[in-house]
Amino acid sequence: MHARSDSHFALGDLAPLPLDCGCVVIVEGKWWLILTLDIGVTPVAVATMNELEKLLYLTGISSEFLDYGGQRQSIPLETRLQALRQMGFDPDDAEQVSRAVYELDAAPWEHWLRHWYIVDEAAAVVDIHCHPERREERLSWELDTESGERLAGAFRPSDLAESGEYHLDGLRYSAHSLHLGPVAPGYHRLRLVTGTGEECAELIVCPGRCQDLSGAEDQRYWGVSCQLYTLRSDRNWGVGDFSDLQQLVALAAARGADLVGLNPLHAALGNGDDSGSPYSPSDRRYLNPLYIDPEQVPELAALRAAGVDPLTPEVVARCAALRESPLVDYESVYALKYPVLERLYQYFAEHHLEPDSSRGLEFRSFLTAGGEDLQAFCAYEVMHNQHAHDCRNTPLFFGYLQWLAAGQLAACQSRALSQGMRIGLMRDLAVGSVVSGCEVQQAPELYLQQVTIGAPPDPFADAGQDWGLPALNPMVLRRQRFRHFISLLRNNMASAGALRIDHAMALMRLWWCLPSPGPGQAGSGLYVYYPRDELLALLRLESRRNACLVVGEDLGVVPVEFRALMHQGHIYGNRLLYFDQHHDGRYRAPSEQQPDALLMVTNHDVATLADWWSGDDLRRRQQLGLLDGDEELTRQLDERRLQRQRLLEWLDAAALLPPERADGGVDGAFDMTLCRAIHRACARGASRLLLLQLEDLQLMREPVNIPGTYREYPNWRRKQQSATTDLFANPAVCELLDTVNEERKA
Repeated sequence: MHARSDSHFALGDLAPLPLDCGCVVIVEGKWWLILTLDIGVTPVAVATMNELEKLLYLTGISSEFLDYGGQRQSIPLETRLQALRQMGFDPDDAEQVSRAVYELDAAPWEHWLRHWYIVDEAAAVVDIHCHPERREERLSWELDTESGERLAGAFRPSDLAESGEYHLDGLRYSAHSLHLGPVAPGYHRLRLVTGTGEECAELIVCPGRCQDLSGAEDQRYWGVSCQLYTLRSDRNWGVGDFSDLQQLVALAAARGADLVGLNPLHAALGNGDDSGSPYSPSDRRYLNPLYIDPEQVPELAALRAAGVDPLTPEVVARCAALRESPLVDYESVYALKYPVLERLYQYFAEHHLEPDSSRGLEFRSFLTAGGEDLQAFCAYEVMHNQHAHDCRNTPLFFGYLQWLAAGQLAACQSRALSQGMRIGLMRDLAVGSVVSGCEVQQAPELYLQQVTIGAPPDPFADAGQDWGLPALNPMVLRRQRFRHFISLLRNNMASAGALRIDHAMALMRLWWCLPSPGPGQAGSGLYVYYPRDELLALLRLESRRNACLVVGEDLGVVPVEFRALMHQGHIYGNRLLYFDQHHDGRYRAPSEQQPDALLMVTNHDVATLADWWSGDDLRRRQQLGLLDGDEELTRQLDERRLQRQRLLEWLDAAALLPPERADGGVDGAFDMTLCRAIHRACARGASRLLLLQLEDLQLMREPVNIPGTYREYPNWRRKQQSATTDLFANPAVCELLDTVNEERKA
């Protein structure tokens, strides 16, 4: 029996086995599933695979999964076939199925080289496929590195170690390991010259680890987190912007913070949709112009010097009114900002773009670097952006907005580092984009617009979750050599010291929510596996190239082997205080925390500390219809009381329990003393990264988002209670932050 050497996917859930309990092998052209259970027995072939099963395997479509409770759940065959149809295959057409299997599995063996290789820096080795009659042929190779260096060599396949074989049409093809020697990480070009011509391949060399924290391993870092649009100031236009972020960076750095965690800053839909969710963007590669501060744009100062001020008394008055609102009024902010930004662009075009001033040339360089993707984004905005009027038909205007946003964001990161932060901004990459947005519409072959992603049923969602975001087609992703994924990483690592990847399990698998087969029928779901090893390798490469740490949001059901790969690659995990518990419900002692993780005290998807302690989050959920009646509310309030007691026991074990909580404190109101004790215990923990949420420092209760709601609650609109300057001038807040800083730097 001979193992395949070019498997496209890990075994996944092909059979009811753990992921590391089997492999697929080929014997005389037949596929077999081989058990390799660690019970001291010889591997046993358990089943041959027909052509349809091969295609399901090659496309990563699972047959079963472990649910939230650890129980194995089987996927009906028809559900699997429906997923296959969504990928563009017809499982009822035997000829097409056979042809697809051939193209995916056998065809690469008929060429010396694959189209691309992703290899580890420690061993730049590529497998050369060889026809049985050409083993003695002398071949030469050249490797052109991206730095301009050329490496070269020659070999005969028979002189190289054999690494695999494949039987096709009665012939035994062999794979041979070609060692290229030391090759720096990067994107290179490999050329193989044979007796009948030449073949070329892209060689992507990846490091074994992501960018890591500087300093000794016992050094711990901390910072604050916020949704940028929620920031208040005495000068913004009704929404937090990049100038507000600069202010927050400076004030947090002055108290010793190392980073500021942000919501996704992705480009939003410009079609008047006022949902506001930063996790449902139009395009994750570009920035939301809403965060631009027009008063920091040089064209405004130039206009004022010329006697023209776009900030008329009416605009100033409208800004003041929007600042006073407790909620972000997105449509009003857009209506206020866009006319001013259009006027600034018109001045820029006249005085810089047409005469090609140094500022105009800088802008043109930005457009050139953005390439066809940026051009396509600007073209999309021309067709769909309803906020622009005078410049709506001007693609360069939308490129100008991206240029301004990128420049102001870069200034924030520069300010963070200059103020002494060791990391600076931590950006957030959402798991997907909406179907009507630019990212999906500009790549219709890459996205399956009838399939959305979500999560299987769990105790928090009996029917599972459907996030309404279209699924990436893993087959097309590979065929396009991961260009889109690489672009996402580069654009979101720009002007950042760290990147948090929302739902990092998407690098391995995603739960697909399939469309309903007919009226009145519920849709089905299943896991589909993605090319995990390649995606993780590219993530490590781009992390190092951009000097950007990576945090993978791995809350929920996560395969054990995925967390192991995160650890090996120095991808930091993500923990949340509420869920950082032992199986019996006890909170993990600070010393028991996961070291290579980011601990968040709270975040945008859960209740604030004050809201959680009071139980008002549960009462609010009942009022919104998310809890089933008074009995369920009572049950959850009782459970919450037990959790509060456990939290106090956690503080007591750390010798941090406030004296007034020693007897019956579980029913007392949440206050700053208890808040400070909780944050101090978190700061004392082993996790190397810690984030505090601004809302908790103000004892705020109203959440910024309630999962499971849309119109029922004003999600993604609620502002901070205090202006940032007032917050950091509050003696109680300063005492809390200083306490955290002392614990972290101890």
